[in-house]
Amino acid sequence: METTETIDTIKSINTTPHLCRSKVKQTALELAAAIRPANKFQRVGMSFVERIEAKVRAAIREEVRIHPSRGKTLL
Repeated sequence: METTETIDTIKSINTTPHLCRSKVKQTALELAAAIRPANKFQRVGMSFVERIEAKVRAAIREEVRIHPSRGKTLL
């Protein structure tokens, strides 16, 4: 029983299962430096990463929704 509870706890900790958070943060800071060089952003908050996760989930959901009902592979 402990194992199941531990796994459930670990799953609840990772709020962005579809993303590599470090890459999202790195990319966001690189883009910020290129697009808005005057601001000098140095950190990326978890709320930013969670918004990106929500947008990724929505994009996946939409792609599945509009995909034709043929075959077994999402293309």
